[in-house]
Amino acid sequence: MSNGNQQSFNDAQRFLQDVLITPTLAQSYQEAGQQAQSQSNPGSLTTWLLGQGYNTTPTQIVQAQEQMQDTQLAYWTGTYGTTSLKKSDGTYVLGPPLVIVDNTIVLLDNVAVTNFKFTNKTLTWGSGNNSAGNITFGEVPAVTSNANPPTGYTGKLFSGTLQQNQCAPSTAALVYSGQIGPITSFPLDNWSGNYGQASIKQADGTYAKGPALIVQSATVVILDQTPIKNFTYCSVGNLLSWGLDSNATAGSISFSRITTPTSTGYVGPTFYGTLQQSSGATALQYSGVLSTPTSLADWIGVYGQTTITEASGSYTAGPPLTVIGNTQVTLSGANLQNFNYDVNTNVLTWPITGNNTAGKITFVRITTPTSAGYVGSSFNGTLQQSATATALPFSGILGQPYSGGGGYQETTLQKVFTIAGYVMTVLGAIQFIYLGVKIAQWAWGKISAWRNAAEDVDPGLNDGVPQPDANPGPEINPDNPPPENTTTDTTTDTNAEPVTTTDTTTDVTTEVTTEVTTEVTTEVTTEVTTEVTTEVTTEVTTEVTTEVTTEVTEVVTEVAVEVVEVIVALEEEEPKKK
Repeated sequence: MSNGNQQSFNDAQRFLQDVLITPTLAQSYQEAGQQAQSQSNPGSLTTWLLGQGYNTTPTQIVQAQEQMQDTQLAYWTGTYGTTSLKKSDGTYVLGPPLVIVDNTIVLLDNVAVTNFKFTNKTLTWGSGNNSAGNITFGEVPAVTSNANPPTGYTGKLFSGTLQQNQCAPSTAALVYSGQIGPITSFPLDNWSGNYGQASIKQADGTYAKGPALIVQSATVVILDQTPIKNFTYCSVGNLLSWGLDSNATAGSISFSRITTPTSTGYVGPTFYGTLQQSSGATALQYSGVLSTPTSLADWIGVYGQTTITEASGSYTAGPPLTVIGNTQVTLSGANLQNFNYDVNTNVLTWPITGNNTAGKITFVRITTPTSAGYVGSSFNGTLQQSATATALPFSGILGQPYSGGGGYQETTLQKVFTIAGYVMTVLGAIQFIYLGVKIAQWAWGKISAWRNAAEDVDPGLNDGVPQPDANPGPEINPDNPPPENTTTDTTTDTNAEPVTTTDTTTDVTTEVTTEVTTEVTTEVTTEVTTEVTTEVTTEVTTEVTTEVTTEVTEVVTEVAVEVVEVIVALEEEEPKKK
């Protein structure tokens, strides 16, 4: 079948949809491809497809894949957390994350984009939003016909322009690019906490104890027990600032995460910047880290990324838990009544009487980065959601859903992305064999790795991609079909420069034993949810390969060094106070 007709293209699109919904079909297709290669019999692939009920060819299946790329935004599902903006002076800054949930939900900086349009791989939006964008998606194939494996980033990416009306660095349209990877810019909720260990660098170079900074939520920030008025927060750079026009102080600080222990052993969120303590004073360097937990107030934060494990073993989104202080905790926005906090065990409990729920949770600081770099406050325990319900495992971390930390939504998103990636890689690889090209051994290894990852998120590959997200798009016109090979054998240029990959292997023990092996290409870390359960041993192996501009990486490195310097100074000063 050298020339496609309407029926063969329809069958190609039907196969594409079926293989996404039932990814075990992709595994069978892969095995047919390996057999065709070993026997040097490309024609057996069409025989295999026909035997499965699809009167089509591998090339037409790839054309159906191209049709889906052009017409279905769901093809590009994923968290594009590693992004950059090119300013008018030619320098780069970290950009806001873009999350494609499905055909109907797009999030920019964790805010839903409305009235967007998608056609020919291009996503545009403007009216009714606080931003305007025009970006085109592309894909660097994980498997090619080359005998040597790719050494740089492979996967989905985008490039285009973004105009922001509410956030730095500019209101002008800037070059905006990104790829799948850890989020580097977060909502303020993700930085919530009691930063009670703070320091100020004096003019003579010595350090003094600084005022405590409490980020209670995205709308409440407290400095030295006084609420800050009219502050602004920009997730591009994670920058919090306020002025003397409404406050007794003025400040500008950036949040980040320390994932390698400092000389004090601290790992977790931190901030660094300047603080002007009066109208006539000089702005001095100001930094801080979370307090060592001694009370419930030291666990202040918005735990919005929560998960409930159902009796069946499946996961659902849990209600947000917010610790406001020693005397106030909310669940789904309602104050918990008659709760008790044990300062010795960090256990918070509340009864069903007076509440619609009952719970028992233990607060824990995650000090070993998860597979995508999350360190900081978390909790795990049980939640009983009604008087007649069974208590179920309940866990959470700081931040908003979709904002790079996980929860049920992010888990589902990752599942769709991983399965679709495996399926699409198989389809592209088999087409090479059909065209008479031998696939190198490294490519089969890559496909096997994708399949193993897909098995992890969908054991047995039974569920697959939800049918709405597996829609291949409108019927293909056989007189004007999509290109035959752009999906699998092209690369897309971006503004990103590759950085060196480093390997880190660590162990964490917090009422669980978790072994995390992580490959990370940047020093900018991100949040990804970790299910913390009791008396469970889990092993997580995650490969994260990201590209960001060299300029951005250098800026982040410089800040990280300065933060460590401040922490060291605090450690040296402690004995003097004693």
